Amino acid sequence: MQIRFEVGGGLAFFPALAGPSTLDSSVLAPAEAARLEALVSDADFFTRAPQPIAARGADIQHYVLTVVDGERSRTLEFRDPIGDAAIDDLISFVRSTAQPVTH
Repeated sequence: MQIRFEVGGGLAFFPALAGPSTLDSSVLAPAEAARLEALVSDADFFTRAPQPIAARGADIQHYVLTVVDGERSRTLEFRDPIGDAAIDDLISFVRSTAQPVTH
């Protein structure tokens, strides 16, 4: 399973310093890989309805998650406040574990 994670907006956000990060379960410890797969499953990532996106604002943090699992791939965008514990848990794990994309 591979995840691409992007964050935008929010107070003190500097686009030039921000960049996407990635997470590949094949390079994680077995327990972390299992946790990631469970979080994606618990969040019903591949079947959930997209979150309605309210008006954009520079001070509203938003997240873009792309999950690739075998032949499946899906990108969803979320804005604060998310209001869904499963998505919050997934974003927190990815945010703390993912590595910045290097070119």
